[in-house]
Amino acid sequence: MKSRLGTLFLLFSGLWLFLFPTGSAEAATRQTLVVSPRGNDNGNGTLRRPFRTVERALQTAASCPGDTVDILLRGGTYPLRRTVELRGLEHIVLKPYADENVSFTGGVALNAGQAKRVTDPSVRGRLRPEVRDRVRQIDARALGIDLSGLIRKGFGHASGAAWNELFVDGRPLTIARWPNDTMAPIGRVLCSGDIPREGKYGLGKPVFEYAGERPDGWSEARELWIGGYFAWGYSDDLVPVERIDTAARTITAAEASRYGFMSGASFRRWYALNLVEEIDRPGEYVLDTTNGRIYFLPPENARLDDLYLSTLEEPMFAIEECRDIVLQGLALEYSRGMGVYIEASDSVRVDRCVIRNLGHVGVCIGRGEERRQIGRFSELIYDDILRNRNAGTHNGVSNCHIYRTGSGGVELGGGDRATLTPAHNYVENCRIHDFNRIERSYRPGVWIDGVGNRISNCEIFDAPSMAVLLHGNDHTIEYCDIHDVCREIDDQGAFYYGRDPSEQGNRLRYCYFHDISSTHRVSATYHDDGACGLEVFGCVYYKAGTIPVLIGGGHDNRYRNNLFIDMPQAIHIDNRMEGWGRGMLDVGGVVDQRLQAVRHTEPPYATAYPKLAQYWTGTPRVPRGNVFEGNLFFRIGRILNGSSAWADWNDNWITTRNPGFVDPNDPLKGFVPDAPIYRMIRSFTPIPFDRIGCRLP
Repeated sequence: MKSRLGTLFLLFSGLWLFLFPTGSAEAATRQTLVVSPRGNDNGNGTLRRPFRTVERALQTAASCPGDTVDILLRGGTYPLRRTVELRGLEHIVLKPYADENVSFTGGVALNAGQAKRVTDPSVRGRLRPEVRDRVRQIDARALGIDLSGLIRKGFGHASGAAWNELFVDGRPLTIARWPNDTMAPIGRVLCSGDIPREGKYGLGKPVFEYAGERPDGWSEARELWIGGYFAWGYSDDLVPVERIDTAARTITAAEASRYGFMSGASFRRWYALNLVEEIDRPGEYVLDTTNGRIYFLPPENARLDDLYLSTLEEPMFAIEECRDIVLQGLALEYSRGMGVYIEASDSVRVDRCVIRNLGHVGVCIGRGEERRQIGRFSELIYDDILRNRNAGTHNGVSNCHIYRTGSGGVELGGGDRATLTPAHNYVENCRIHDFNRIERSYRPGVWIDGVGNRISNCEIFDAPSMAVLLHGNDHTIEYCDIHDVCREIDDQGAFYYGRDPSEQGNRLRYCYFHDISSTHRVSATYHDDGACGLEVFGCVYYKAGTIPVLIGGGHDNRYRNNLFIDMPQAIHIDNRMEGWGRGMLDVGGVVDQRLQAVRHTEPPYATAYPKLAQYWTGTPRVPRGNVFEGNLFFRIGRILNGSSAWADWNDNWITTRNPGFVDPNDPLKGFVPDAPIYRMIRSFTPIPFDRIGCRLP
């Protein structure tokens, strides 16, 4: 070799190995292994003799420590019957060969011949006459599939895999329900059915009256459930039904609900589901676990040549104790569980993937209640705010399209709250939507917790509940386009955090909140129950809910350089900690507990957040230190609901004339060069409108 920088090419059994001399005794190597759905695990992983499974390629890669291994996947479908496990591995890239289409599925592919006409008289008699001859049945038991029936889901329940779902032409079918698109008001409640909580006990199973005659026809239903918002508009629930009394016109639920049943408020509503009698719309199905069958009305014009039943309950990929792993350009779909689980790993990246049609969350970075499970993590972190998820560092989800998931887009954890050590994990340039198909509330597009993580340039939309839920410290959410969320919920925000004043150092900047529901009490940014210390800079609020900014008794929240456009109201500040929330600040109350947990008067918290160390001085029950400076209020009916003394106001501009927008109905087009806003708000800094949003095609 004439030069130490020369490149040596070796051809071995049809496999190119590229060796790049570094001048040291050991040369860095990059290897390639090939996998194909038509391969054989007795092959050697070359283009001519590819492996059949990723697991076989990973075994080979594990025998090459220190090497970077590209596992190239030939186009096609890779059905998974168990989790693909990566443990203790380094420097591995899984990606398609030559940009071929690669799909991993957690389900069983069915064919049109397995979807037969319904012949059982007892079932046909329950079907509506107009669809009776069009409904099809799949005998899952004959296919060796043990069907999972509906599962308790919703606020306060464990977050996990869904029941078996049916997919046709790449879209999930829906459990047959009544009403189809709305919910029915809860009638008079005869027994609230509260579960034990805060020392109070319910008086029995929930019983409520229904109106109308529709439920009278459900007397033969054996796997009937009801869902809805039975007490509070942020708490969805799903419970089985014990009985329907058509004479008394009452429904008795088989199990208690977290807050019991109430009536009166517009959001207290219910719907019935999994009823053969209510299959009346193309794309609806029913799970009959007693007989091991699925009944469904095919979507219009569906040929049933693309038919899947989700079966895999575990994560599709689990990456644990790894470093420098990339999943790139893959499709993950048709599974009951989550797409990718990452724990105790560094520099793992899920990039340019399509993650869709899952029963659970798309990606989870960090341990939940248990290994590979989220479970009741949201309650655990509520009780133990310093809980470390052991997520690792510099892990991320980038350039991905995540949609039609059952219970959220990405769980983004990492970092240590006890020491304020950041993880630098991230979600960037992702499009996340339709992510609450099954678990309706508190399962956001991105859940972010821990310390020092980032969400940037994401578009998050089309969901019944929130876009971002935050716990922890020193996070950054920036350049995101958030719209059409909180479409079903009450008393919630597109961006939400609360009830822990130690969650400081978080920044929300250059985000666009728009077209957010005005059906109930919905905010764009919601500082709940004494939340403190959020910096909101350069954000655009356009038709952003009924209460665009809600500060619920907290301190030191700073709004600077923001635009509020076309809304009946802009800001709400209240002193709830002097009123109904007073107990939270009592000795031993939740605020006291959480400040003691982080030792807020000692480093590192007292050093990082000096104002937090003085939390108990003066009048902590009264909002203080909140700042609104250099903001535009354009065509706003009411600027503030609350006392102006609860915030400092400086250099804001309130106007009904165009402040210089190129198009007031499309704020992201920005301002004209000589816009009046630059003269009227002395401190105003130009907003980089062109950088806001997702850059996926």
